[in-house]
Amino acid sequence: MSKEQQMDDRLARRGTRGQVMVLFVIGIFAIIGMVGLVLDGGSVFAQRRDQQTVADLAAMAGATAYLNGTGTVAQREAFATDVVEEVATANGYTVDGTNGVALVVDINTTSFYHEVIVDLGKPHRNKFAAVLGFTSWPVSVTATARSTYQANGARGAMPLLFNEKAFPGAICNEDLGPCTPQVYQLPGTGNEDVPQDATQFNWTVFCTASGNPCNGNSSDVDLLINGSGANTVVYLDDDIGPLNAGEHNTLFTDLANNGLGKTFPVPVVDDDGNMVGWAYFKLVSAEGASDKVITGYFVSPVNGEELVVNGGHSSGSLFTGAYSVRLTN
Repeated sequence: MSKEQQMDDRLARRGTRGQVMVLFVIGIFAIIGMVGLVLDGGSVFAQRRDQQTVADLAAMAGATAYLNGTGTVAQREAFATDVVEEVATANGYTVDGTNGVALVVDINTTSFYHEVIVDLGKPHRNKFAAVLGFTSWPVSVTATARSTYQANGARGAMPLLFNEKAFPGAICNEDLGPCTPQVYQLPGTGNEDVPQDATQFNWTVFCTASGNPCNGNSSDVDLLINGSGANTVVYLDDDIGPLNAGEHNTLFTDLANNGLGKTFPVPVVDDDGNMVGWAYFKLVSAEGASDKVITGYFVSPVNGEELVVNGGHSSGSLFTGAYSVRLTN
C-alpha cells in the first residue's frame, strides 16, 4: 500500500471516529431530554394534583364565607375573595409577584345560588427538560363551589311537617354546646291537619308513596318512614297531603325505629300548608299511645348534602339554618 493510500485510510478512520462522536453526543442529549421529559412530566402531574386540591379547598371556603358574610353583595364578595386568597396562601400559593402564582376569583350570584370560581395558575420550574430549552411549563386549574340558603328541593325528606313560626328560635348550633330537645305535638282534632304554631308537627306524604293521589293516609306515611324518607327529590312547589288527626301509633313506633338519633331534612310550611323552606331536624324520641309527641331540635349550621337547587322549580322563601355548599367543577 502506498503512502498516499495509508494516509487516506487514516483520514477515513479519523472521520468515522468523528462521526461516531457526534452521534454519541447527540444520543446523550436525546436520552437526557427524554429522561427529563419523563421526570419533569411526572412532577408536573404531582403539582397539578396539589394545585387542584388547593383550588377546591379555596373555592369551598370562599362559598362558605359568602354565606356567612354580612353587608351588601359587594362586601360579601370581598370577604369571600379574601378567604380564597388566605386559603391559597396558607397552602403555598402566594400571589406576591415572585413565584408566578396567578389567582383569579369570580363570584356569580343568582336568585338560587352563589358560585365562587377559583382559577389558580403557577409555572412548573423544570430541571431536566430545561436542557432542551423548556425552562418551565404553565399549570392551571379551576374549581367551582356553589352555595345556597334557598334550596328548593331535598332528597330523603322525612314525612314530618313543621310550621314556619318555629324559626329561627328553634334552631340550635351543636358546635356551640348541647342542644335542648323541644316537644312537638300533633295539631288539634278534626281537619286541623296543618301545624299552626311553633310547637306542632304533623305527618304528611309527598304525593309519591305508592303512586296514590295526594291524600295523606297512615300506610303511605309509614312507607316513607320505613324507607328513610322520600326516594325522589321533593320540591317546594310539589303537592303534599297532611294526615288527618288520629291514633297513628304505628307511625310513632316506626319513626323511633328508623329515625332515632338521626338528622334529616323536613319541609317547613305556612299556616295554609304550603311548603316554604327546608330544615334539618334531629330526632331524639317519638312517643305514641297517649302522648303522641316527638322530641328533637333543628340543627344549624349544617351543610345540607341532601339539599337541591333546581332552576325549574320555585325558590325557597325561608332560611331555616340548612344550607348547601358543594363543588360543581
